[in-house]
Amino acid sequence: MHDETDPKHSEERLRTSELGYRRLFETAKDGILILDAKTGKITDANPFLVSLLGYSLDEFIGAQLWEIGPFKDIKECKLAFAELQEKEYIRYESLPLETKDGRSIAVEFVSNVYALSTETRVIQCNIRDITQRKQMEEALRQSEERFRLALRNSPISMFSQDRDLRYTWSYNSHLQTGENLERTLDELLETAEAASDTKVRRQVMETGVAARAEMQITYGGRKHYFDTTIEPVLDPAGAVIGITGVRMDVTEIRETTEALREATKKLTEEKLYLEQEIDTELGFGEIVGRSKALQSVMANVRTVASTDATVLLLGETGTGKDMVARAVHRTSQRSHASFIKMNCVAIPSGLLESELFGNEKGAFTGAVNKKIGRLELADKGTLFLDEIGEIPPQLQPKLLRVLQDQEFERLGGLKTVKVNFRLIAATNRDLEEAMRNNEFRSDLYYRLSVFPIRIPPLRERREDIPLLVEHFVQKFCLRMKKSITSIPKRTMDALKGFDWPGNVRELENVIERAVILTQGSVLVAPLNDIMQIQEERSKGQTLEAAERDHIVRAMRESHWQVGGMNGAAGRLGMKRTTLQSKLKHLGIDPRSGRP
Repeated sequence: MHDETDPKHSEERLRTSELGYRRLFETAKDGILILDAKTGKITDANPFLVSLLGYSLDEFIGAQLWEIGPFKDIKECKLAFAELQEKEYIRYESLPLETKDGRSIAVEFVSNVYALSTETRVIQCNIRDITQRKQMEEALRQSEERFRLALRNSPISMFSQDRDLRYTWSYNSHLQTGENLERTLDELLETAEAASDTKVRRQVMETGVAARAEMQITYGGRKHYFDTTIEPVLDPAGAVIGITGVRMDVTEIRETTEALREATKKLTEEKLYLEQEIDTELGFGEIVGRSKALQSVMANVRTVASTDATVLLLGETGTGKDMVARAVHRTSQRSHASFIKMNCVAIPSGLLESELFGNEKGAFTGAVNKKIGRLELADKGTLFLDEIGEIPPQLQPKLLRVLQDQEFERLGGLKTVKVNFRLIAATNRDLEEAMRNNEFRSDLYYRLSVFPIRIPPLRERREDIPLLVEHFVQKFCLRMKKSITSIPKRTMDALKGFDWPGNVRELENVIERAVILTQGSVLVAPLNDIMQIQEERSKGQTLEAAERDHIVRAMRESHWQVGGMNGAAGRLGMKRTTLQSKLKHLGIDPRSGRP
């Protein structure tokens, strides 16, 4: 008796196994070739490979591998077969094949040797089509290359960090984290900067919500500002496992924006100042006159305008010192820049320093905003300080420092502001007398008096009065829409005969009043009123003042010569020593050429 139970079960299991293998063989999505290990002839091929390469099963069966079209020109096939005689496994990562219809594909080729029995060994070749994967890999490579080239010289950097906020990857980093992977911000930055940046990143890690913030990093001895966007990295379950971020260096943009903001504010301040100047402008128009005294002034203007030398204009009130200052500016190399004027008398002494130097917010009670001073507004241009003799003594050293160093600090500020301006100063005071009385610093006076120009009063250039009268008549006729075509000789002679202590400004006011009074085409001037004012002035003079005016007039007519045939002493009918004594008593200095 023989027990056949086990063989039957074995045969059943074998048939089941073979059926399962065959089903896998027939339905596999990879190509499968079976070769005889001794001869290299193909004994079987699955449907997927037949379909992939375009050959029939009959063309495969019985042929050696290197005889089939796709493998004919591939030397590795014979080498692989020879190698498989000694090894049991060979793999080619990417093998180029050509299908029967001429298409090129890339395959992954894996060969294994199996022993079916002691006598029979076969080679199973698995052929996987990786053409699409290779195309995707190439597309990814090209995309990464474009990405790398785009970021190479850009201000953008990228990074990734794990849950412990340690760097796992970075590109184009400003922190050189490529050499410091696995490190945290605390190990790379200063404590305060790291704490601020880490706080935002930790928030994204804990909430899973993206964030955007501006960060500050100091490197290369300079503060840099970065616009940073941070996104959470999620696992398939939606848990945050890290963060990734993009940051852009916006330092230059920030600095440019700040500079534009400062420039806009300065332009606003300058616009406001210029609007105020237009409202308060005296309206002299162009400098009018042909007298020798005025021609001498304009010759000095042409001489000094081409330099950057400080100019000191000396003259009585109303002589047109501001017009001469503008003439110096217009003919200088700074004519394209601003002409900033400040009248030192018109501004209260308590606000004079703020107006001149500017102030920071909160510098003093009432300083609710930062203010740009006249010195800063005049940068690259010209600053005209009218009535400079009225600057308080405590402010004079600060002005001297600006003139010497071309730098200053705003009130309440620590930052030194550098400026480059040309100074023109004017005064109707005797600054030398003010120095003797300790009212004006001598070092500031000598710094201002580099190129003094004396503006003559109107009584010293009476020949210009007709031109000025005609100029003002035309000006006010145009403004008032009147037509005045003639000026009586009697009126013109009377106007030439007045002393005009208020100089050109007083003459302008008189002509404006005359134009208002005139109803026809002939100018009607209020001569009686002018004569009455002059008489009242004469009556109001003391004997000493009248004597002083008399002596000054004689000195001018003698060109400030005391003795000699043409001297003032002879004109006044007194001895030279007597005149010298009176000059000293009345405070008249003949050496200066002016009272």
